[in-house]
Amino acid sequence: MNHIQLLKYGILSISSAPEDHNTLRDILNDSPWQIVRSRTCKEAIARLCRQHMPVVICESDLPDGTWRDVLNRINTLTHRPVLIVTSRLADDYLWAEVLNLGGYNVLAKPFRESEVKHVVASLRMQGHRQARQTAGAGAA
Repeated sequence: MNHIQLLKYGILSISSAPEDHNTLRDILNDSPWQIVRSRTCKEAIARLCRQHMPVVICESDLPDGTWRDVLNRINTLTHRPVLIVTSRLADDYLWAEVLNLGGYNVLAKPFRESEVKHVVASLRMQGHRQARQTAGAGAA
């Protein structure tokens, strides 16, 4: 039987730039979120197969693929994490493409603390709402 470890407040940060991981860690330092680092698509996909992460923050272009490759893999998982794409060119086209293909949001780089905290806080609120709805449905 295949057991996948659950990291309730895990964020898989996929970027070849160490400063991206460090900045996210610094911004979310006072929160329950734990940043787990991956530098490539291959490394990230292997981790997602072993460990459930509720959130994936992925650089738009990686050394061995793109955010679309990560999203395609996420869509095959039983417990799909939400995908946030990061890019220096975070324009309306990328934002529309990410949302239309099933991603959650786009963060512009360099990261702004208020924007990162807002997006992550909205994910937590969404998760709490879903948990209450599931609990309410079970009681009915």
